[in-house]
Amino acid sequence: MAGQCNYILTKNESERKMERFEIENSREFKAAQELERALNDYGWNEKRFALATTTFHQTLQQTLFRTIVEILKVYADPQRRTDLRNEASKEGAKKLMEVLEELHIPFI
Repeated sequence: MAGQCNYILTKNESERKMERFEIENSREFKAAQELERALNDYGWNEKRFALATTTFHQTLQQTLFRTIVEILKVYADPQRRTDLRNEASKEGAKKLMEVLEELHIPFI
């Protein structure tokens, strides 16, 4: 299901509901929704987006990179459910995490 979060099995129902509530009421969730809307367009150009991010302040480029690494960690999680539409993303994230786990990205 689109937009559905998957949770670690050890969390009880009320913990999962609270976590979901906190996520959905965060500014990060709202930013992710805006990105989702932009991505959901056949005219989306990954290369143009990547080049546009190079206009960010250097500190924000570093923050974006840390964010991308966190996205890859979530995508690589073995408990994350996938289907044929996003299985390649999960497998690719797992391979990338083999290298990225050793990388320290400071906040400067």
